[in-house]
Amino acid sequence: MAVLGVDLIVIVLLLAAVVSRTIWVRHQPGAFKGAIRVVEGEVDGFKAKWKRGYGRWVGNVLVWTKEPFLFRNELVVAEPLTTEARTAEPGEVKRLGKDAFVVPLAVEGDGRMEVAAPKDDAERALDTFVAPADSTTKASG
Repeated sequence: MAVLGVDLIVIVLLLAAVVSRTIWVRHQPGAFKGAIRVVEGEVDGFKAKWKRGYGRWVGNVLVWTKEPFLFRNELVVAEPLTTEARTAEPGEVKRLGKDAFVVPLAVEGDGRMEVAAPKDDAERALDTFVAPADSTTKASG
């Protein structure tokens, strides 16, 4: 990199910023690792292809922090659903483990999205909308 004129200190500072932001995002209350995609309609900031990142619920708003650098947050206002979370099909969502689950969301503007998360993050990903199939339903908040 020195040949290109980039100082080592700039690279170290950029790396430190990315690592510290990742630690900060992962330790937010209710944060969960996952992937998100648009299933129906158009939702600003999202596409039909699965994109990884971190999510957390603030009321009925999903705050989604996009990977790889985790510097951009997208806000999705979601509505309560009548459908339950489902287990992801093999190969449907990568890098979330073989027991990943998918939560369908109804969003403003008649859109539909899906959020996938590892089984370990079920409670945080479902939060106030849907309870896992093997537990009782939580009250809407």
